[in-house]
Amino acid sequence: MVPVKVVLAVEDRDYIEPLLNYVHGSEYARRLRITAFSQPEAFHQYMIETSGMKRPDVIVGEAAFLNLWTTRENADIPCLVLHEGEQVSEYGQLLLKYQPLSELVSSILETAKQRANSRKSVNSQEGGMIIGMVAASGGLGKTTTALNMSKQLGNEGYSVFYLNLETMDSSALFTGSDGSSGAQEEGLSRLLYDLKSEGKEGASLSMASYCVHRPEIQADTFQPVYNRKELMDMTCDEAKELIRTVAESGQYDVVIVDGDSEHGERAQAVLEASHKLIWLLADDLMSMHKCGLWLDVLATTQPEGLKAIICKTSFVVNRYMGTMINSLPRDFIELNGALPYIPSWKQMQHRELLLSSPIYQREICHLCRELLDIESAAQPTIAWS
Repeated sequence: MVPVKVVLAVEDRDYIEPLLNYVHGSEYARRLRITAFSQPEAFHQYMIETSGMKRPDVIVGEAAFLNLWTTRENADIPCLVLHEGEQVSEYGQLLLKYQPLSELVSSILETAKQRANSRKSVNSQEGGMIIGMVAASGGLGKTTTALNMSKQLGNEGYSVFYLNLETMDSSALFTGSDGSSGAQEEGLSRLLYDLKSEGKEGASLSMASYCVHRPEIQADTFQPVYNRKELMDMTCDEAKELIRTVAESGQYDVVIVDGDSEHGERAQAVLEASHKLIWLLADDLMSMHKCGLWLDVLATTQPEGLKAIICKTSFVVNRYMGTMINSLPRDFIELNGALPYIPSWKQMQHRELLLSSPIYQREICHLCRELLDIESAAQPTIAWS
């Protein structure tokens, strides 16, 4: 689930600290992101400046703080007013200041839940949003883009699953994981077996028993498959079932699918199963030519399907250097974004640098906002002022 962003505004630091410690050490640690203020002026300034992806879901504070926030009625953010018996309802819904922490936190989450039910969700599909990564040829930075997106969304509070369907999984370079056979027994290979077993329903499977969490990319994922033939033999329908099983598990807000660079069964599954697609291009003749050829194949084999694919596709040029030299391969393509060329990535010895470029992360953040198409996204922070 997307963590609930809460602004806590209380003068007494001795009240704030136990609450934060309780949340961090409890089951609520992944469900709440709290920004705490003990100075009214700092709270007031924060509420003036905050917007977009930093916008809170719930305000929990004392009347002295809320009194300074004069635009609260127009902000469309629910307020819970901490009180000790006095009448302060003009600032929002009353919440008893001193009560068991479990009940206090439950009240906050319930308020956020009620608000979420009346607000636009991340996407209109059931389950998590599926974002497919597409490129007509290898070496365009598809995996680099996918994992940077995963890290960005994870840092913003989304629950993310990264699914690599490449025949040669290059994501291990980023995560340090390997494809040794011993690590695969309970991973993707086991899930594929269970999906084929009679009586198994994908929606009822828990991903926790198959995946691992990779803090480097702030996401869950499978260990790289040791037996590549399992992937090479995968049909389009099997790949779509796998993708939808992860997305409809109820455990993830976003599923990023890194598909093969050649048109085939798994690549077709990514095109069909994804709610949104990122089609990477490079500003060179070969990249543009291969992209055009792939689109021609789709136009010939599935003309109606191509229209649906184009409607959900964002064409993004990677390693952009400020100007485009080559023309886009087909007239109906519109460039929807650009990711910068990072010279320091050309020669490096430390793989973690591929996930830590501020310039690249900034553009990835912009791309994520457009893909999710929402005004507010979770920003997990804890601040003292």
